[in-house]
This record gives sequence, C-alpha cells and structure tokens, in this order.
Amino acid sequence: MPSVLKLAGPGLIVAAAGIGSGDVVAASVAGARYGVLLLWALVLGAFFKFVLTEGIARWQLATGLTALEGWAAYMPAWVKVYFGVYLLFWTVAVTAALTNATGLGMANLTGGAISQPWGAVLHSLLGGAFVFLGGYGRFETLTKTLVGIMAFTILVCAALTFSDPIGVVRGSLIPTVPAGGGMYVLSVIGGIGGSITMLGYNYWMREERMEGEKYLGYVRGDVGIAYLFTAVFGMAIVLISNQTFFLTGIQITDAQAVPLMAETLGEVLGSFGRWAYSIGFWAAVFASLLGVWQSVPYLYADFYGIVKKLSPEERAEVVKVTSKPYRLALLWVTLVPLPFAFTGRPIAVIVTYTIVGSLFVPFLAATLLYLNNRVKWDRAVPHNHWATNALLVVILALFLAVGVQEVVNAIR
Repeated sequence: MPSVLKLAGPGLIVAAAGIGSGDVVAASVAGARYGVLLLWALVLGAFFKFVLTEGIARWQLATGLTALEGWAAYMPAWVKVYFGVYLLFWTVAVTAALTNATGLGMANLTGGAISQPWGAVLHSLLGGAFVFLGGYGRFETLTKTLVGIMAFTILVCAALTFSDPIGVVRGSLIPTVPAGGGMYVLSVIGGIGGSITMLGYNYWMREERMEGEKYLGYVRGDVGIAYLFTAVFGMAIVLISNQTFFLTGIQITDAQAVPLMAETLGEVLGSFGRWAYSIGFWAAVFASLLGVWQSVPYLYADFYGIVKKLSPEERAEVVKVTSKPYRLALLWVTLVPLPFAFTGRPIAVIVTYTIVGSLFVPFLAATLLYLNNRVKWDRAVPHNHWATNALLVVILALFLAVGVQEVVNAIR
C-alpha cells in the first residue's frame, strides 16, 4: 500500500486543477467588496466540493467503475447524451478561460514583453506537449511543484499583509450575508474548487492503483487535504484583497483584479510583493491548465469506449494516456482555445467559464444521490449516510440557483 505522502498526489492534483483563474478573480473581488466577511463562504464551498469528490471516489472504490461508466450502466440514456454535449461546450469555455488566464499571468510577469494573446497560445501548446510527452508521473511531479510555488507565494503575501485576526476568525466561522449580496455569496460558494475536473479523480485513482475498500480511509484523507488547501488558498487571496483594497477603500472590477492586485502589492510590500503575487497567480492558473489538459482527455476516451460498447478490458486500454482516443482528445483540448486568445477580453472569457462550470455541479449531485444509494455494491464500502444525502440535496438546490442566476446575469 502506498504511503500517505504518495496518496496525497491525486488530492493535490484535484486542488491544482480546481483552483483556476475564476477562483482567484472571484476571491479578489469578494475581498475588495466585503473584506473578510465572506471567508465562511469559501470554507463552505470547499467543503461541498469535498462531499462531491468523496462521493465520486467512494463510488469507484465500491464498483470499480468511473462516474461516466456508472451513468451509462445504471441511468437513463439521456444522462449520457446530456453529459456528452455538455462536455463539448465545457471544454471550449474552460480551455479558452485557462489559456487567457495563463496569458494574463505571463503578461504580468514580463511587464507586457510577452503579450496576453501570445502568452495564452504558448501555454496551451506547452501544456499539450508536456502531457503528450511526460506521462502521468512527470505531470504529477510538475503539478506538485506548481502547487508548492503558488502556496508559498500567495500565503507569504497573505501573512505579510495580515491584520485583524479577530475579524478573520469571525468571518470564517460566522455566516453573514451582506445587504444585497445574497447571489454574490452563492457565486463565491459555487465558484471555489472546480467542476468537471472533480471527475479526473477517478482516473488519477487508477493511475495510483487505488482499488477496493482498503483505500477508503486514505482516499477520504487525500480528498480532505485537497479541499483544505483549496479553502486556505482562497482565503489567502481574500485576506490580501481585504488589506490592499477593502481597508483602503479602493473599488475594483473583475477586469482589474489581477493586474491591480500585483501593482498594489508592489506598493505595499515592494517589488517582492508584485513578483510574488504575479508568480503565484501564474503558477495557479498554469497548474489548473495542466490538470485540465491531462484529465479531460480521459473523459473523452472513456466516453468513446462507452459509446462504442467496448468491453471493460478494452475500455481500460482506451483510457490510457498512450491510446489514440486520449491523444486525439488532447489535441482537441490544446487547439480549440487558440482562437479565443485573441478576443481582447480575457476576463470576459474567464467569467463565461465560471458560468458554464457552475451548471455541472447540480447534475453531479443528483446522479450521486442515485448511484450511491440505489445501486447494490458487492464491496464493503458504505452507501451514502443520511447526512451525506442531506448535504447533496442542499448542494443540488444551491448550485442550481447559482447556475440559473449566472446565466440570467450573462444574458442581461
């Protein structure tokens, strides 16, 4: 059995893939508007994503099937069709957002010497080439390195600007909804921690050869580490934004969140602050890009095997990183965002990604309510506890409200 440190690998990858540009922008704006008042919303959002990812992992430990295979085997045909169509739209929106964000990060780091559009193109091609050539092992190593960089830089900036510990504790533990900010609170809860990338945990578990009930405790700890890190990282962004914007009365928009944060930290902490934040933001979005580039082709390959009605043995071969379906999907993921790098509106693309991503979580919560309660399991893995079912119902209702509101706001 692998060591605890080894088992932390998939969890850290989930955290890296889930913490994207949308999380950083949303947390920055939340801190600028409301200070530390909404820290509890980040904690709650990360906890909800823990519940969902633990359910996905527990399903696989109990059945040996991925979530996609479970939907195909035990749910109506429209579920499979819905997910296939949604996956196409999600891929376009999310890859466009991530490439735009990495381009924005590179433009920040180089002072504009590498423009945002060409930085976006460069990162997409680099990410695709690395996943193609590096395999899972090198991908895991690089992702862990980026997680270390983003954690060190952002947490150091948060520590150096930290003040009002009593307010931070109150904001973390006491739910408070500011006047007129109800839907914004829901958006903060819904945006933290990723969406479809949670399904990548199925395939990373297979890469680590985690099978059967003996891994249940390890998996829960692993996923717990992932979302504890997610919550702490999001809270650090809010603390920095509180100190640099809220307490000084500076109002910011989504479009200003990243460049103005770096500039303001440069004034507060000197050049170290500007460089540390810029490097941390770049590491966060590039790690997220790598996580998506590596995990989403698994979903396409798995979906291909299901549609072609391949045997379990054949599907296992199709979902490998060296298979033709996986590599064709990787090519699609790498190339489809390139035209969006030249829209001239990187933040608008990032916000679109947040909207599209929020529509997946209610679907996942609903399917887990069925799969993890109604399907008979042969392995000694527990079905949903009543408390888990109650949480899934809350998640379903909450994220459905978030998704509908985001769509309405986009139309307006």
